[in-house]
Amino acid sequence: MRSAFFISMWLAAASPALAQTCEGGAKGKAGEVFVAAAPSGEVATWILERVEGEGMESDHFARPGLMLDFRFARGALSGPDKVVVSITRFSDPDVGRAPELSAVWIEAQLDGRSLGWLGSDQAKGERALAQALSAAWPNRLVIELHAGASAAGRKLAAAEFDLSVRGAAEVLAREALAGRACQSG
Repeated sequence: MRSAFFISMWLAAASPALAQTCEGGAKGKAGEVFVAAAPSGEVATWILERVEGEGMESDHFARPGLMLDFRFARGALSGPDKVVVSITRFSDPDVGRAPELSAVWIEAQLDGRSLGWLGSDQAKGERALAQALSAAWPNRLVIELHAGASAAGRKLAAAEFDLSVRGAAEVLAREALAGRACQSG
């Protein structure tokens, strides 16, 4: 009886470590897509390519990046459930220290609609952007960074993303799923 108790305790502790992790990825003109198993089903992460020749950088900020997490079932992406706007900020001794993110306004422009947030509220802003994208999928998305507490401030960086290629991202997700490999944890 005592050994059964210890075995059940060991199994409970070891189960997460013995669980399999299954993931795959594919890359194409739409960007890069990774598919992984999750308790709620398949999850696809789409890292979008920036539109070349569009956007800008400054002394302290690179063009923003964009990553979207979707539910993936029956070969289709639904959502996104999560959005990550990646911001690269750097200081240059010749031009001084970069502004703090709390002093940067992030604006997302979605086919004529726009929403914005302070860098200090990035999680809240990204949730709002995920909801806006889920409600009405645009063909294009522009992310701009501005100095100050509104879009009226000096533009620091910008990037444009072509969201009309969502169908191509679904094809990449199917390829990623087909090529997925599993590993024991």
